[in-house]
Amino acid sequence: MRFLFELSKEHETIPKAEVLSCLKAEKIHYELIDSNENVVIIDTVYEKKIESLADRLSYTFHIDKFLFSSSTDIKDVKNHSLNNCIKEKGSIAIKYKNRSKNIDSREIVKILATTYTKNREVTLEKPEIEVRALITDSTVYVGLKLFEMNRSQFEERKVQFRPFFSPISLHPKLARALVNLTSVKKNETLLDPFCGTGGILLEAGLIGVRVFGSDIESKMIEGCKKTLDHYKIRDYRLFCSDIGDINKFVDSVDAVVTDLPYGKSTTTKGEEMKKLYSRAFENISKILNKNGKAVIGISDKDFISLASEYFSLVEVHEFRAHRSLTRYFVVFIK
Repeated sequence: MRFLFELSKEHETIPKAEVLSCLKAEKIHYELIDSNENVVIIDTVYEKKIESLADRLSYTFHIDKFLFSSSTDIKDVKNHSLNNCIKEKGSIAIKYKNRSKNIDSREIVKILATTYTKNREVTLEKPEIEVRALITDSTVYVGLKLFEMNRSQFEERKVQFRPFFSPISLHPKLARALVNLTSVKKNETLLDPFCGTGGILLEAGLIGVRVFGSDIESKMIEGCKKTLDHYKIRDYRLFCSDIGDINKFVDSVDAVVTDLPYGKSTTTKGEEMKKLYSRAFENISKILNKNGKAVIGISDKDFISLASEYFSLVEVHEFRAHRSLTRYFVVFIK
């Protein structure tokens, strides 16, 4: 069966990479049919496993059963819709998202409605079948909605709503995506050696990953514990440690996700940034399992080369935090 992932477009590269990483994590073998900043389309026989992705993904809106894609030409849309009938029975609704400033969606939606609502009950309130159209400048993607991501949960877990607050914390949606980029599996282990308020550990724990957290500041460890306990994360270990001593507390992990210190408002205990980063890469490599992935946030692209002795570079995701700060989330493999 073919599946359509409707990506959020909140970031240029992360949404697509997150989907592909989660497919690997859930051991879903697939053929990639199409992928771009709007969609990922795959063909797989592992249909029953797709639902597991709905509980993981943060930069995807919907997962649909793929019907067809066509040009935005009305005749083309009509021909494809007539050749791709809906076998499912039940009430129906046609919903769409127009991401093009140049294409008028009205005629496209009218064609889909004419084709797919014939001899069916039409209802916008809880239809049994939801036909979804995603319209871009060049292509119309059409599918039947299977799963809708619960994206409001990430807003509800923002740092100001947690029992321990610090202004320096990743948005839960981004933290979840970074965890997913490691392709870590349920019951595997993940370490954040600069865990701070625990946002990354929280998102990993919520998908069933066993988490380890370390920070050089004891108040952060205490606050992180409050956060994990509040959200009923049970399978965790926390320790107060310098990055150079983490191997004294944990022997090995399957994945590492961390956001390294990057500015005056974060503590480096007076250590020069380049030296700290170099020590971090070295000590993370000591405990990361072979073929394990580390997703590391850094402040300067030039620091990537410091990791070359310990890891192979997979990909880099540039993230503009605000006007004066760009972060680089780098995926490495050991």
